[in-house]
Amino acid sequence: MRRVQRSVRGMLISILAGSVILGTLTTPGALPQEPAEPPLGQSVWTFDVLHLKNGAKFQGLLVAEEPDGYVFRVVFRRPGRPTSTVTTFFAKGEVQRLQRLSDAERAVLRERLTELDPTGQGEQQRMEAVELVTDDWPGLPGQARRYESEYFILISTGSEELTRRTAVRLEQLYAAFVRFFPPQIPDASPTRIWLAVSEEEYRLLLQQWNLPPLLNPALYEPRSNQIVCGSPWRELSRQLQTARVHHSQYLAALAHQEMELRRLYRRPELDRHLTVLERERKRIYQAERLNAQQFEAATARIFPLLYHEAFHAYIGTFVYPPRTVEQVRAGRGTGELPRWLNEGLAQIFESAVVEAGELRADAPQVERLHRVQDWLRGKEGGPLLPLRELLSAGAALFATAHTDQKAQTHRAYLTSWALAYYLTFIRHRLNTPEFHNYLIAVNSGADPQQAFCEWVGQPLDVFEREFHADLLRLQRNGRLTPREGTPHFSDTPKR
Repeated sequence: MRRVQRSVRGMLISILAGSVILGTLTTPGALPQEPAEPPLGQSVWTFDVLHLKNGAKFQGLLVAEEPDGYVFRVVFRRPGRPTSTVTTFFAKGEVQRLQRLSDAERAVLRERLTELDPTGQGEQQRMEAVELVTDDWPGLPGQARRYESEYFILISTGSEELTRRTAVRLEQLYAAFVRFFPPQIPDASPTRIWLAVSEEEYRLLLQQWNLPPLLNPALYEPRSNQIVCGSPWRELSRQLQTARVHHSQYLAALAHQEMELRRLYRRPELDRHLTVLERERKRIYQAERLNAQQFEAATARIFPLLYHEAFHAYIGTFVYPPRTVEQVRAGRGTGELPRWLNEGLAQIFESAVVEAGELRADAPQVERLHRVQDWLRGKEGGPLLPLRELLSAGAALFATAHTDQKAQTHRAYLTSWALAYYLTFIRHRLNTPEFHNYLIAVNSGADPQQAFCEWVGQPLDVFEREFHADLLRLQRNGRLTPREGTPHFSDTPKR
């Protein structure tokens, strides 16, 4: 057993060493510091910390204290990546000191780690708790399933398996939206989300709204507060449903067989039979994980677009709905987000990590970051759209379907993403009094460039130079490299 633990220890040291190479740590074995103020929409996680005599530190959860050492669950929270954990043993002879959480703090951490669900079994349990009812689809009466939530109503022609999984993912996403932007319009009507699994069903929806055929498989229609999402998932839905039913029946049969074995046999003969049953259960769980991976691969393009449109729907319905100039001037709300910021934030959240009730958008999307930096260096594409144009742009600049069509629209989307990320996670300017005043100004007829300057506290040309310079310093972990001539310290403040 200790040999296995030494192997795990070696892996942990390798991970820490890799973090040093990437520049996220300042000294060998040191842990990245949690920011004093958590990123928008997230909470600060506190940990037990083991300080070893060789200078290394490990953050995580103290599982048990034994006479000769500590059973410790090491926690890695890398920006932009799912949280991972490894449980190992540290002998007391190698530990210099243990920095302990309070019992209440440890209970909170234990609950958060439970919610991480690395095996997917937690999601499966939530799926089983979803309540579906039969509903109509345009041209297909009684052929859909409906799920109702506080912020959305999902209507799907997909299988029960696909509909349940989509409902659970959307519940997590909306819960995370609420943490980022608490609802200001609690009595607003939930958004209807139509999930089609064939081209014919998608075409029927577009015809109902008198819309032409679209290149993108997802669309938010704000006037009716509805999202349409279409993809050829019917066969995948059927396969997932068949596999889920088969696995459920097999697990039930194994449970019945275990009851019979416990009635007929005693140890050690019983243990031999139970080992066989456990092996079969693990095989089923492995098949479930493979099915989940197949689902992730098949939905890799569609779900981000659905999340993108869901952000537009949530922010425009529950937080910043449109208001007339007269209503804003009369103090009846701030009005909606400017189009550049709405599109920029939607791009951030479409690829964020959702875990433990939080939406972790704490690292930039790597492909977009590299493209922005290439453009700023004068490589292919670009340049970024000048801010004076972006800040005054209306819906027409973003009219084509997202970022893969006209060059000007591509520039607008990419610049919006970069500016939204920078203001949110580098400058921390969202949800401030100045931001509130900015929205009132741009929605009551003020000059959008002047309003932006008052929000960020700088002339536009000065801000834009710093914005571009910091984008070139931005790393894939969400931190800035030090400026030349300054000491190399972590960007996040120490506790």
